[in-house]
Amino acid sequence: MQCRLTASILLFALTINQEVIAQTFSYDGNRWYEIEVSIFTNQNVSSVDQELFLPELVELFYPEALLQLTPYLQNYVLDSWQTESALNSSNVLVGDSTDSQEAVVVLPNYGPELREANTDFRLIDKTRDPFIALGEEEHEFARFNSNIDRSPGHRILFHAVWRQPVLNKVQGSAILVNGGDRYGQHSELEGSLLISYNVNRVDVDTRLWRNSFNIISDQQWDVPLPPFAEFMAANTQSTGSAFDLVIDQVYPMLQTRQMISNELHYLDHPALGMLIEVRPYELPPLFDFSLD
Repeated sequence: MQCRLTASILLFALTINQEVIAQTFSYDGNRWYEIEVSIFTNQNVSSVDQELFLPELVELFYPEALLQLTPYLQNYVLDSWQTESALNSSNVLVGDSTDSQEAVVVLPNYGPELREANTDFRLIDKTRDPFIALGEEEHEFARFNSNIDRSPGHRILFHAVWRQPVLNKVQGSAILVNGGDRYGQHSELEGSLLISYNVNRVDVDTRLWRNSFNIISDQQWDVPLPPFAEFMAANTQSTGSAFDLVIDQVYPMLQTRQMISNELHYLDHPALGMLIEVRPYELPPLFDFSLD
């Protein structure tokens, strides 16, 4: 099934008439690209020779220069909503109705929590800001992802589209990757992706690993805690379990791939698969606003 899926993906990619465009510099002096990535499981991971993935053979870490994609609609989500209701009703009775005093009806106060003004606040500009996780209207992998999810041997763990200036490997920053089922502080898919420019091409460095969870483990894996843990805990739903699960096996995916613009690239691995495409992007021109 895995081979048939991979073949169908690549065959579909070859049928797309894509023109390779030489990337130019935007007005900020950088080469910009729109990047789309889908990472999915190979479900037959139980048949993989685990001797190839031993703790002493693998060093897992997050690069120091690491960024997290910002959700496009982040500015439109209220931090919290205050309510004094302790019941699932529109009104709350305060006091004992058997007392001689009348019960006081308190209407819950719905609304955003007031706070000091943030003078640094600005709305996200998805056409000019880097590392913004774009919405579905910008996605081009919808058909690929649908075919992957319909396959019994695969499951989408991570999908994102963003734009960024692509610098050389020394100057560039990696992005945090996290997805799949989550148990405690760890997720099924963890790691980072670094997109960099190398002479006349774009490279992707995958420092990813897929965690397998169990009740007990015969091996001691040194898996680093993911950065931005507080944000992730608040925005990721943990998979419930009657037991405290531990990481019993890790399948690292450490690869570097040279890429061509506007071409779909497939990275294979015994436990994971990844589709990635880099599309040249030019910043829209700035405009001056005046009341004159």
